[in-house]
Amino acid sequence: MLFRNKRRVITGGGILLLILMYFSRNLGILVFIGLIIGSLLLFYYIDHAYKFDFPERYYIYIFIVLVAGLILGPNKPPLGFYYRNYYYDKVLHFISPFLMGFVIFFILNQLNVSLKWKLLMTVALVMGILGLFEIGEYMLDLFLDLQLQGVYLADYAKEIVKYEQIVAPIDDTMWDLIMGLIGGGFFALYKGVTLKLNIDY
Repeated sequence: MLFRNKRRVITGGGILLLILMYFSRNLGILVFIGLIIGSLLLFYYIDHAYKFDFPERYYIYIFIVLVAGLILGPNKPPLGFYYRNYYYDKVLHFISPFLMGFVIFFILNQLNVSLKWKLLMTVALVMGILGLFEIGEYMLDLFLDLQLQGVYLADYAKEIVKYEQIVAPIDDTMWDLIMGLIGGGFFALYKGVTLKLNIDY
């Protein structure tokens, strides 16, 4: 029954994405929809194959992060929040590590070590994953010039959209890592307090 509910979450997420694509009138996000559904199915496979028994809400957390990063962030209006608000990317780099911490801590919680070490390892792994993403962005920019690093604002009022760089790539990367560390640290604080008070959710 538990895995059936998780399949329902994935199916429901896929339907929501198709509805979003219809109302945004942007067929270009179809590729990103495929990536999101594929990521959820991979997470489901890992969950089932290794018997982690992740709570259903973790699927929702992953769905939220992927949609915010791959659908709402890039693409054209009414989407494209990366290019319309500088703070969107930074807020996402705070929220994503915070939600990621739940999944990582859930796995590490099975280890026979003290709580402080579990929380420390969770933050370290979150930062390691975030660092790999930043390296991936650098490599894609280096070889494909996708301009994933740096912050750009777009002027959609003009017939030909122009992008203006307002934050240099190195500064953008450093702030992404800083916000990720704050997000991971906030998770550790939240988890530590709720476990101590026995009100963990």
